[in-house]
Amino acid sequence: MSGTSHDTGPGPQDTADGSARQPDDRQPGRRSRTTASRRRGRSLRGTTSTVAALIAVVVLGVGGWSVPEVRTVLKDSFTERQQSYIEMYFGKEPFFDGDELVVPLEVVEHGETGGKHTVRAWAEDAKGKRLAARTEPVTTKPGALIGVDVRLRLKGSGKKNADLVEVTLPGHSQRLQMHLR
Repeated sequence: MSGTSHDTGPGPQDTADGSARQPDDRQPGRRSRTTASRRRGRSLRGTTSTVAALIAVVVLGVGGWSVPEVRTVLKDSFTERQQSYIEMYFGKEPFFDGDELVVPLEVVEHGETGGKHTVRAWAEDAKGKRLAARTEPVTTKPGALIGVDVRLRLKGSGKKNADLVEVTLPGHSQRLQMHLR
């Protein structure tokens, strides 16, 4: 010991390389209590943050699934789903019933829902002038064949001049055309 008055007991000991080392009262092979509790604290914090992250992911997933638009996008991302569409065609050739041109149509909706749609039909002469037009409502059911007759009243000489019938499904790309002569 040195004879200084401020030496209060065992302190850092010098090692061979000149660095100071704290005395170790532990027995070989045993850890100190402070080190073990620190390690448990770190491991508990890591487990807690992992559990919190998993709960956040689950809450966000459930919340997202409850929004119809998000659910549709998620279903499309991992499920092969057939696109819905409406099939429309002439049931038979258009014919005249007195002054009316009857346009028999068949409509089938392929998809999940069905619903109310409109069918627009018109007749033109050879020069492209519209002679008559009409819109008919159609209520479809998935996979069901629905027949609808659109009746176009042709006035005067319209019956003689009618050359072309066109049919559309507003809001969809379908378009039918048939020449009457």
